[in-house]
Amino acid sequence: MVALMKISSNYGPQCHTNEAHANQAFLENVKSMTFTDEDMEVAYPDHKRPLYLEAWVNYAHVRRALLGTGSSVNVIPLTILTATRIPRKRITKMKVKLLGFGNSTETSNDVSYHDLLGRPWINKHKLICSTDNQCVKVQLGTRVIHIAANQTLFDQTEAHFVDVEFYDDFAIAGESSIGKPSGTQLSAWEKIKELDDEDL
Repeated sequence: MVALMKISSNYGPQCHTNEAHANQAFLENVKSMTFTDEDMEVAYPDHKRPLYLEAWVNYAHVRRALLGTGSSVNVIPLTILTATRIPRKRITKMKVKLLGFGNSTETSNDVSYHDLLGRPWINKHKLICSTDNQCVKVQLGTRVIHIAANQTLFDQTEAHFVDVEFYDDFAIAGESSIGKPSGTQLSAWEKIKELDDEDL
């Protein structure tokens, strides 16, 4: 801290002015994002639900992408990568020691999520998450986009997962939790991030 103060004092007010202009330019393009009662995606406010979104992995629909705001890593189990037909040669193996509660290193293949999207993914995509409201918000151009959490995550055959107790409805019986694409696919962010609102 002393070193930063010394550098700052050597450059005088110009150092602070440049930083202030850069921050002001950034903030002029960012809308304020707040969550209100209108954003609430759950009928009762005292729920204990984790925040799950629907996602697309390699053009396959995935019902349970867990937004883990407390996780410092992103995790996609090998079973999901295989189900989404990602070739093994595209998967990079890394030895990483993951610690759980109490610094436990025990892992389980039977997890309730298909993807665990942690802070690296959330921050990269500049999402603002609300587990309370069961939604996320993101700025796209000058618009704020609201994305609701998935409310029907599990089917009857998956009733053994702990998270099932937080949900009222089951997914349609026989509907795969990982499926083929349906609906309208959105363009990749890299292709649309520079477009004006009229072009979106």
